[in-house]
Amino acid sequence: MRLRKKTWSSDIFEQHADSLVNDFEKIKGSWKQELDTELLHVEIGAGKGDYWHQLAELYPERGIVAMERDFTATSIALKKLDEQPGSRKRMIYGDAEALQEMFADGEVDVIHLNFSDPWKKNRHEKRRLTYKTKLDDYYKVLSDQGEIWMKTDNVGLFNYSLVSVSNHKFELVEVDVDFRSHEHEDPFTEYERKFHEKGQPIFRAIWRKKHDIK
Repeated sequence: MRLRKKTWSSDIFEQHADSLVNDFEKIKGSWKQELDTELLHVEIGAGKGDYWHQLAELYPERGIVAMERDFTATSIALKKLDEQPGSRKRMIYGDAEALQEMFADGEVDVIHLNFSDPWKKNRHEKRRLTYKTKLDDYYKVLSDQGEIWMKTDNVGLFNYSLVSVSNHKFELVEVDVDFRSHEHEDPFTEYERKFHEKGQPIFRAIWRKKHDIK
């Protein structure tokens, strides 16, 4: 659901222009140098930015890039930089369709897919973030030991992804059908906390890039 635009959204974009990345031709291939880091995380569909900020706090030595296509959600995430600044945080206001235009081959170490739109109807399968063409993009930009970390409350999307990703160019290395039933350091997203408080299970999986592709 698209958020209603805030009166201050455009101002926030201007105030935090240093944290926004628009000129991908200049930074593509040099993200790690720009952020002075050895490991780069990219969250696709960052929403209002809670996970982005908390992940940066958890891993202050890593580069943490958030990507969000909703203008208002992006502005809310940027506004939180006032209270949670960080020199290794960057925001992309845009769509993952252009992922290979933003990152060089092997440049990203972890891709986060948190509570992505399940696109339940079969005719919308190609829009799912774990559809095969999206996985091709992830495979290209991920490093040799690169991983996809996924969390969702939607069992249909989770089951689809277990098959889709594992049958592609990735190996399943971790799966949990009730992730929050035990302690984890991985931060909560806004949606995740709401679902967890309602007693709904959180599904999580991690896949690692394969190299013996035939």
